[in-house]
Amino acid sequence: MNVKDPNRSASSEPSASPASAGLRFVGEPMAALATASGASAVAMIRLSGAGCLPLLEKLLRRRTQAPAQPRVMMMAQFIDPENQAVVDELMVAVFHGPASFTGEDAAELYCHGGPYIVGRILHILYAHGFRPAEPGEFTRRAFLQGKMDLSSAEGIKQLVEAQTEQQWLAARQLATGRFARTIEELRASLVESLAYLAARIDFPDEGDTQDVDLSMVRMRVEKVMQRIQKLEDSYGSGRVAAQGLMVTILGRPNMGKSTLMNTLLGRERAIVTEHAGTTRDYLEEPCRVRGRLIRLVDTAGVREARDAVEKVGIARALELAQDSDLILLLNAADAGPEDRAETERLEAQLGPERCLRVLTKADLGTPAWAKGWLTISCQAERGLEQLESEIVKRVDGFVGKLSEEPFVSSARHLAALQTAKADLVAFFNAEAAGHYDELLAFELQNAARALSSILGTIDVEDVLDKIFRDFCVGK
Repeated sequence: MNVKDPNRSASSEPSASPASAGLRFVGEPMAALATASGASAVAMIRLSGAGCLPLLEKLLRRRTQAPAQPRVMMMAQFIDPENQAVVDELMVAVFHGPASFTGEDAAELYCHGGPYIVGRILHILYAHGFRPAEPGEFTRRAFLQGKMDLSSAEGIKQLVEAQTEQQWLAARQLATGRFARTIEELRASLVESLAYLAARIDFPDEGDTQDVDLSMVRMRVEKVMQRIQKLEDSYGSGRVAAQGLMVTILGRPNMGKSTLMNTLLGRERAIVTEHAGTTRDYLEEPCRVRGRLIRLVDTAGVREARDAVEKVGIARALELAQDSDLILLLNAADAGPEDRAETERLEAQLGPERCLRVLTKADLGTPAWAKGWLTISCQAERGLEQLESEIVKRVDGFVGKLSEEPFVSSARHLAALQTAKADLVAFFNAEAAGHYDELLAFELQNAARALSSILGTIDVEDVLDKIFRDFCVGK
């Protein structure tokens, strides 16, 4: 049995690119607006694909007859071929593949950002050999051309969408390839371990292989296992960095949960009335608190349900609280003994370390039983700064654990790492049971493939479709 690198073909030659693994790849000319839509001083239109540069030149009138220099900005007039009218005077930069973002011949047009000008240029491009780019298609082509791995492509999307420093931190380690290099090191170490096993399998009687002891393989795999475990342990902090701290507002009806959500958001998102049980289902909204991203969740009031709909809403509230990073347990200043008892029960059930006791409606007074509670009044705008400080401290407590070491911020990456870890556990169990080397090699191959799926170096077209469909057009 010859155990090979899971990313190599049957001929032992490395795959040229993910495109050769059976992924669809059509490099026809495409174009799209790469800057935000709407009026602006300058807009950038991106073009890419086989033959796109000759098509573009037919639509340009340059000041000089000299051929366009790659990666040099040059002024030109964009012409409507139907009537030779000058649509706009703009700047053009051309890129010859593979020295471009997509790896194909490409160009960028920097035109005036008026909606009419942008729309007319795109209309002319689409009428003369180009087609509209699909969401994420430029980055997808870069991946298919081997310009980046899949995790780096995901990082680019996150960089574009980042609104806070914590999101930028999570996106940067992906987009720069730092996370990918770590995964590739782990995969390569498993492939080297496979090579040791291959020597024992293919040449059991050769003198050179008699010194290949399983302890050598075991030690190498143990190191990989330790690094995978460290990456898995980083997910809690990495998830908060990328997706925000999940903060659930929980309590009995009429404790001010929806009012607090609206106050933190700075807008009327949740319906607020004097009637108990107004919120029947949960509401989730992203919210920035002093530059930190949180996911704020308003929930149905916890009480003995009056009907089936309310019962489902309360069950969802408790489920969300179980998954939250921080739970704001609300009790109003006019709350009765039954309300306070329910708060204590919820805190014990959910874990005091994740709960923050918050007294609302403090403009009605501060009762003696609320000693030690964080006291706020949304109506009088009291105590909100202290609440924000507490939320910020919780966010920074997670993100502050992240260092320059790579960390996991994606559920997809976490799932792949957990799969690889399970395969390595199976390897250790098989090795302890004295199974054949072929079975040990099988488990290591599965682990290596799981790691490869993070980088996209195996056939993962269904994964690609899911990832790139959420990109913005022009990226």
